[in-house]
Amino acid sequence: MIQLYMLALAFAVFSIGIAGVASTRHFLVMVVFVEVALSAAALLAVLFFDVSGSSYAIPLLFSIWGIAAAEVMALIAFYRYMVKEEVSLDVSKLSRFRG
Repeated sequence: MIQLYMLALAFAVFSIGIAGVASTRHFLVMVVFVEVALSAAALLAVLFFDVSGSSYAIPLLFSIWGIAAAEVMALIAFYRYMVKEEVSLDVSKLSRFRG
């Protein structure tokens, strides 16, 4: 029964992440909601490996955390570059970005 609740939680968190990406145009907020959706996917993957009795859940979780950390470092570098070049963080205006 706990697996069913975790499955419902994963789908709810994923839908919150997708709704957040669809509802905003600010770059940083969109990336935060993408992280929320990826966290839901990680929860679902760990749930799948737990139910199947496999021992790969912990390495999978560490690899997902490593990817999330790399994404945050890239985001910080990209954000600092955008602030330095005085580029707007509105996604609809990023099509005018010439780098």
